[in-house]
Amino acid sequence: MMMPGNTRSVRGTIKITAGFFRERYYLLTAPLMFLSFPSYDLAVMKFFPFFAWFSLVPLFISLRRKSMKDVYWTSFITGLLGNLFTFNWIGNFGISVPGGPAVILLFLVPTLTVYFSIKIFIAEYLSRRCESLRFLIYPSAWIIGDWLASVGFLAFPMTFWGYSQYPFSSFIQLASVTGIMGVTFVLVLSNSLLADVVSHHQGMRISLKGMALSKPGRLFFSFIVFVAIVTISGAVVLYRNTGGTNRDLRVSVVQSCINPWVDWSDNKYRYLEELKNLTERSLTENPDFIIWSESATLETITYNYYRGVLNPFEQDLVDSVIRWRKPLLTGEVGVAERRVEWGVARFPLNNAVLLDAHGMPLLTYSKIFLVPFGEWFPYERIAPFLRPLLDSFGASQFIPGSIPLIFNLNGFNFGTLICYEGIFHRLCRTYKNMGAQFFINITNDGWTHAYSGHMQHFASSIFRSVENGIWYIRVGNTGYTAFVDPYGRVVRSLPIWEKRYLIGDLDFSLNHWTVYQAAGDVILYLAGLFLLVVSCINICSRIRKRHEKA
Repeated sequence: MMMPGNTRSVRGTIKITAGFFRERYYLLTAPLMFLSFPSYDLAVMKFFPFFAWFSLVPLFISLRRKSMKDVYWTSFITGLLGNLFTFNWIGNFGISVPGGPAVILLFLVPTLTVYFSIKIFIAEYLSRRCESLRFLIYPSAWIIGDWLASVGFLAFPMTFWGYSQYPFSSFIQLASVTGIMGVTFVLVLSNSLLADVVSHHQGMRISLKGMALSKPGRLFFSFIVFVAIVTISGAVVLYRNTGGTNRDLRVSVVQSCINPWVDWSDNKYRYLEELKNLTERSLTENPDFIIWSESATLETITYNYYRGVLNPFEQDLVDSVIRWRKPLLTGEVGVAERRVEWGVARFPLNNAVLLDAHGMPLLTYSKIFLVPFGEWFPYERIAPFLRPLLDSFGASQFIPGSIPLIFNLNGFNFGTLICYEGIFHRLCRTYKNMGAQFFINITNDGWTHAYSGHMQHFASSIFRSVENGIWYIRVGNTGYTAFVDPYGRVVRSLPIWEKRYLIGDLDFSLNHWTVYQAAGDVILYLAGLFLLVVSCINICSRIRKRHEKA
């Protein structure tokens, strides 16, 4: 039996807790961020695209009553928690070292959060000086911030809000016009308009009639009509362009689920046998082309081939390709020779190599966008003390490639994307305009040890196909391996962590021209121009007020 004193204590605790959350309800955005992206392979967690439309609303509402200093720190704390919940899988890169995941997250999560909080700070600052355009200022500032996160040596454009919608096929046809930036703009606009509606009706009884009579309500209803039109139009496009029946190119892809970081030299022959066995099983379906993953063959194949010094592993690979009489695209370690003062220095490259049906390397592509810290450390001269730590995590020391290359196979052109290059939308648009008819993305996401890592990385693949109107073949060491058609539909796929091969037929009659291919990120330029105009109006207004006071 509970005593009266205990009852008062419990009530007091509940009251204090309720008061805490009433003042800090913006923290709801953190778990809602987590729910807005794929996280676990559970039926109940498959509704993540829905949450992205309103997950920022608690934060956006709370900022309106805060000082600008508090705006930044409120956004930072919320973003810190949200990014930790959503992207904690990235810490698994350091899982082999005690405390490694914590060290990585202590650097990565605050870095991601700085981008998050700065774009909100700028949006709120400008919104307070032009309240009538608040609903447009927020999404404009947001995509400008996303653009900044996609440039430079430390670029990491994986956290774009629009990627949350990759299963929403009919709606994301919008990306064929605006690209991923436009989809992100619409989602942040939804959050901004909802925040306006809730803020306007705070303390009032909300009804549909009342909302319809208010300006925020009318804008939100207009937005719903716009989204409906976009979605219906996308559904019509999908209906009119169902899967083709032509077999222009039959492709075999192999998901071998190896662990290339554990004693490669001791295990590589066993790994090669597994790859060969899966490939030979796929040959019964007569593919035209074979693709292995980024980490399938971590040897200097091309370099040794043209020097005439193939090692036993490389010779076995070449002999197998000759026996199969099928061209093969696989990953390799490239070698760049550069003259230095004391002679010639050799530097490693993360390469994709195309071997023809005679086992000869036809063309190699060197990865341009290397993963910061994981594949290279661009600021080693500034912070050399970090090199031993990165080496302990198993980080590589590649140097970046310089130019995109088009491969040709049986008269068909394709662009190769290595690992996370698939998240660089401008690179993919460059490939399309160079004549690519399909993309091949070879990757290794096994280090993430998480469904969320595989699927959040895969999400960008859908958008690259929609933006450019061409096929996208993704071949992961552990998944997610899939064939994506030019409208972003997953035609065939393999579950993650299963050793299997997959056959897919490409029908290039589905390829099509897109506005995005021709115009690029016009919405980004318009957003930048819009913010510039708003800033100029604000500056002119402040100057005029000073003159009036004088």
